[in-house]
Amino acid sequence: MNPYIEEAVLITQDLGEVTFVGAVAVFLHTQKSRESQDLDFVVAEQITREEFLNLNYRFVEENGKEKTYTPRNYKIDVYRSRELNEIPLQRIIDTQATIQVDKKGTTVNTICLEGLIVAKYRANRDQDLEDLSIIAMYCFRDIDWKILKTFTKNDLEFEQIAKDMKFYRDNPLI
Repeated sequence: MNPYIEEAVLITQDLGEVTFVGAVAVFLHTQKSRESQDLDFVVAEQITREEFLNLNYRFVEENGKEKTYTPRNYKIDVYRSRELNEIPLQRIIDTQATIQVDKKGTTVNTICLEGLIVAKYRANRDQDLEDLSIIAMYCFRDIDWKILKTFTKNDLEFEQIAKDMKFYRDNPLI
């Protein structure tokens, strides 16, 4: 099993209801991985600093910012109150996909494919464009365009995302 997915399983066991976004979500939907700096997830229930510390999570000051690490030394980014690229956190939780990650029936929650596409499109970093290309290559026919449209701000954004995803499907970046 991919080490980031193993860690996602352990984080879920540690913290309960979490929904992964970012590189872990891309892997869960496509089964294709890329290097990542951290594991990003949304929490359904707020987790206090004390609760993290009781579970042996660590807080470390790096370059003037506090970073959080799991007991297994993976850096995490927890979305608790801010939106993810203008997608409300509750919407991510309400529409999450639950994906089986092993033969024993272990599952991990992730942002739905359509929400992931919109989040990556809005982030618009090089790694996000690569992720969109991977998603288009491996999941294009799985996209529910009606659901995707509900995540967009307007028809123009929806039409641009649809156009870009078709382009990436036909002209992969990788």
